[in-house]
Amino acid sequence: MLKIGDSVGSIIEYVRNDVLEWGLCESEINKIVETKNSRKYYTKKEFKPLDADDVDLNTKKQEKASGYILIKEVFGLNEITRPKAENWIEWANENIDDVKGVF
Repeated sequence: MLKIGDSVGSIIEYVRNDVLEWGLCESEINKIVETKNSRKYYTKKEFKPLDADDVDLNTKKQEKASGYILIKEVFGLNEITRPKAENWIEWANENIDDVKGVF
């Protein structure tokens, strides 16, 4: 479970100067709203209100991932997930033709 001040991020693809690149889009949680039925993370920029259960589950998946990485999904950035994401982004940008999705 994340708290105010923690960062969340998503690995995204974008085109810069007509070249496909991968990057880390990130933002800091600045508000958490809990209702009877849900919990939402709000960030200062980049992301709409996020379902906290989804983000927490994605964070656990990213931490345990071996041989794959989650992209285009929002997850918490911590001492495990941030280096995994940054290392993968560096590899992917150097080996753009080798990036493969499972779907």
